[in-house]
Amino acid sequence: MNINLIEARVEELDENLELTTDEIFEIVCREHHLNADSLEKELSCKCPFALTGFLSELEPTKIADYSTIA
Repeated sequence: MNINLIEARVEELDENLELTTDEIFEIVCREHHLNADSLEKELSCKCPFALTGFLSELEPTKIADYSTIA
C-alpha cells in the first residue's frame, strides 16, 4: 500500500470544503480497502491526518492487519 497515495487523496478531499474530516476518513478507508472501524478504534478518532501518520509509522506487513481485503 502506498502511503503517499493516501496522503495525496486526503489532501485532495480536504480541499473540498463541503466534506467533514469524518467523511474524508470514511472515503479514504473505503477507497483503499481499509477497515475504518478498526482504525477508528486504534486512533480514537476519525481524523484522516492521524490516519496517514499512523499508517506511515506501521511496517507494511502490519498495514495488512487493517485491510478489508482477505
